[in-house]
Amino acid sequence: MVVLDLKEIFQQYDVYEKHYSLKPEDLSIPSDVGDLKKPVEVYLRIEKDSKGYRVHMVLQGEVELECSRCLNVFVKDISQDSEKIVGRYPKGENLSLSEEDLNFSFMEEPDTVILEDLVREEIILSVPMKPLCSPDCRGVDHPALILEEDKPTDPRFAILKNLLHR
Repeated sequence: MVVLDLKEIFQQYDVYEKHYSLKPEDLSIPSDVGDLKKPVEVYLRIEKDSKGYRVHMVLQGEVELECSRCLNVFVKDISQDSEKIVGRYPKGENLSLSEEDLNFSFMEEPDTVILEDLVREEIILSVPMKPLCSPDCRGVDHPALILEEDKPTDPRFAILKNLLHR
């Protein structure tokens, strides 16, 4: 587990930059989300911000998913470039969210970040709820599931079809 003590880091650096390679077992992605087979490469850049710490991450990796239509396993590229603010839990009773708060993560421990938690969150958010192997996936090939337009038409109804197209 990569635990970053930001208070200690920023006593030495103005900007913290480092490259990490995180193993699939370290990220422990839930099985219903997908399956990581290879390590995820992470370039990390952290700067101080007025609201906490600005974290810039570049992820490179891929996840195996099951198509929600045809049930075939396929590989999705999860490479991305993301930026978020990491800070402490807000104080007060009347709290409201704004659009900028969507890119905000909270630290469990003051001035401490667990890198795997940040990366796991980005991966889970990048996987669609209903993954498709391709946008035009037709689903499972089964005779009972043949689409209406693919079924042969009865010649007795041809005249009715012509009436529809007038």
